[in-house]
Amino acid sequence: MNTDFVIGLDLGGTDLKAARVFADGRLEGFHRTPSRTTESAEAPFEAMIGSVRALSDGAAPRAIGLGCPGVVDGDTGMLVGTTAHLPHWMDVALAGTLASRTGRPAAVDNDANCAALAEARIGAARGASVVLMLTLGTGIGCGLVIDGHIHQGAHGGAGELAHSPLGDGSLPCACGVRNCVEPEASGSGLVRRAREAGLGEVTAEEVFALAASGDARARALIERFADRLAALLATAVHLVDPEIVVIGGGVAQAGEALFAPLRIAFRGYALPSFRDVVRLVPATLGERAGVVGAGLLGWQMLDNGGNGR
Repeated sequence: MNTDFVIGLDLGGTDLKAARVFADGRLEGFHRTPSRTTESAEAPFEAMIGSVRALSDGAAPRAIGLGCPGVVDGDTGMLVGTTAHLPHWMDVALAGTLASRTGRPAAVDNDANCAALAEARIGAARGASVVLMLTLGTGIGCGLVIDGHIHQGAHGGAGELAHSPLGDGSLPCACGVRNCVEPEASGSGLVRRAREAGLGEVTAEEVFALAASGDARARALIERFADRLAALLATAVHLVDPEIVVIGGGVAQAGEALFAPLRIAFRGYALPSFRDVVRLVPATLGERAGVVGAGLLGWQMLDNGGNGR
C-alpha cells in the first residue's frame, strides 16, 4: 500500500463516505458507513474516527480532509451555526476536533465545495479556471472553484445559491427565505409536486421515467423543474461568469431527460453573451466526488504549509 496519502471524509445526514486519497486524486479503500448524525453530537465523530482508523491500516495519513453540510469558516475549520442535516451540532470546531483526535492536521469545508473542487481538478471541469457546480438531490448544493481553489467568500458561505427568492412560495423551505426556490428546483421538490399532481408515492427517477413514457403530468412537472433550475443557474452565471457549470447528484442521473429542457430554459434566462460560451455538463465522479474533494483539500493544506485549521 502506498503510505503517502490523505484520508478524505464526506459526511452526510445518512452516510459517511471515506477513502485514502492520493495527491493525484486517486482513491483507495473507498467505503460508506452510517454517519450517525441523528444520534448525538458525539456519534458522527465516532463514525469518522472509526473510518480514519480503518483506513490508516498501520500507516499514518498525512492529513485529514472533511466535507460536511453547512457553512464552514475557512480560517478556523468551524461549522458556523446549525444545519438541518446535522441536528446535534452548532458552532462545532470540526478541524480542531479531528486534528486533536487523530493527531494529524485537518482541513474542513462544505461538502458541495469539496465536490466542486474534485470535478474542477480531475473531473468534468478539468482545466477550467472558473467552475460552478450544483449537486441536485434532496436539496441543492453549490460550490465555486476559481483557479483550482474553493472560493469560500468572506464568511465561508459562498455558494448558498439554492436559497434564492426565485420560487413562487407555494412550497416553503425550512431555511426561512421567502419564496426560496430550492423546494421547486430540487429532487425533493419534484417529488412533492408529483404527489400533488396525483402521480403517487414516486421518486424523482420515476417522475422522469413517467415523462419518458408519455405522461403529460410528469412532463409538465419536469419542464417547471428545469425552468426554475435554469433561472437559478442564469442568476449565478451572470454573477460569477464561469467557464463551465457542472451538475451532479442523484437527479442529474436522468441525463438528457434533464439536460435537454434545462439548456433550452437556460438560453431563455441567460444574457446573449453567456448563452453559447457557458457549458452545462454532467458531473463525472459520481458519489465519490465529495471524498475526492475532501482529500484534495487536505493536500492543498499540506502544499500551503498548513498544520490544520
